[in-house]
Amino acid sequence: MKVDLSVRGMRDYFPEIYHRLSHIFRAWRETALTYGFEEFDGPVIETLELYKIKSGEEIVNQLYNFTDKGGRELALRPELTPTVARMISKIQNQVSKPIKWFSIPRCMRYEKPQKGRLREFFQFNVDIIGEGEGIADVEVMSVAIDSLRNLGLTERDFVVRINNRNFVSEYFNGLGFDKHKTGPLYKIIDNARKVSREVTSAALDELELSSGQRDAVRDYLSLNNSEDLKKLDSAIEGKESLLNVFSLMEAAGLKNYCEFDPTIVRGLDYYTGIVFELYDRSEKMRAICGGGRYNDLLREFSGVDVPACGFGMGDVVLGEILSAKGLIPAYKKCVDYFIVRVTDNEIDIMLKIAQSLRKRGMKVEFTYRWMPVKKQMAKASRVQAKKALILGVDEIAGGMVVEKDLAAGKEVKIPLNSLLE
Repeated sequence: MKVDLSVRGMRDYFPEIYHRLSHIFRAWRETALTYGFEEFDGPVIETLELYKIKSGEEIVNQLYNFTDKGGRELALRPELTPTVARMISKIQNQVSKPIKWFSIPRCMRYEKPQKGRLREFFQFNVDIIGEGEGIADVEVMSVAIDSLRNLGLTERDFVVRINNRNFVSEYFNGLGFDKHKTGPLYKIIDNARKVSREVTSAALDELELSSGQRDAVRDYLSLNNSEDLKKLDSAIEGKESLLNVFSLMEAAGLKNYCEFDPTIVRGLDYYTGIVFELYDRSEKMRAICGGGRYNDLLREFSGVDVPACGFGMGDVVLGEILSAKGLIPAYKKCVDYFIVRVTDNEIDIMLKIAQSLRKRGMKVEFTYRWMPVKKQMAKASRVQAKKALILGVDEIAGGMVVEKDLAAGKEVKIPLNSLLE
């Protein structure tokens, strides 16, 4: 009986699958570069403590962690932001700010595999370090939007849902909520869009809120857009920041991609200002992307307050959306020239021609072992070569080579020297 030795939640990157990834990576990288971001990367293995600093002890159950031969507690990276913070803490006094970095790391997270979520994934990380709120927040959201637009998605396909951590905190702090209840409350709010009202109501019942507090939660969840925000008390911290972001997104021509969403919370112990998530408009999938402002994280590593914002965008959900919409170019192996030798006496000249063409950027193949010309030509067709170069005995003796256009079926003789350096 054949045993499947593959690991659950991991992927085999066959050429046609890696083709899809390469297409996504290319759009991510080219978009970030047009915004002036620099590409970097960090180690695949970090100390377990690094992730505890950012997310607390509960993160351990979501990691691939182990003790190495030196007794050190380590983990495979589940994300890149802690690595960014650690690296920036080493150089923050030596480089000018803002620091604009991006990366496309392979990440590992020990979670239950499901639609849109695997244990191994690639993630597009974009961060601006050393710049306060406002235009920097808009800039990182613009990179996220443009990376999707460059993959063929439009405002009809996805939306950026935006909120502000300070706004959420201030809204409920001003209503006398017990601090021990705010954590569970925020989790309920974060989940409200994903479940029915009945489920949300039942979860709120368990918090034993007063009738006034229940009304406050209901009013909060009924906020639908920036116009609703304008009607609120102007003294609520974070409100003006939210309205400013929407104004700047409109100035950037991206207003139609953005919506205020009171349920976007994203872990309030981590984020300190604007938070956002990108979703497929059909809402059949998990979030495409999530991010926001995290001004306090670098203090944990350097003891210095350094403002920062950024996002992470995974390839799994995005790949499924692009495939469903027919936006992944069909995989097609392409060879420019397939060299056919009539006898094995032409091996030396075949290798010289191949090297010469490859130095010119051409894709060149040939059979490693001699076989009849008919079989070599069949091989050329299978690899979808554009042209075949046939090294006939008489033609080579006369300094010529037969070039056949495999699509048109036409043959011409060309000088051998034209194929050599």
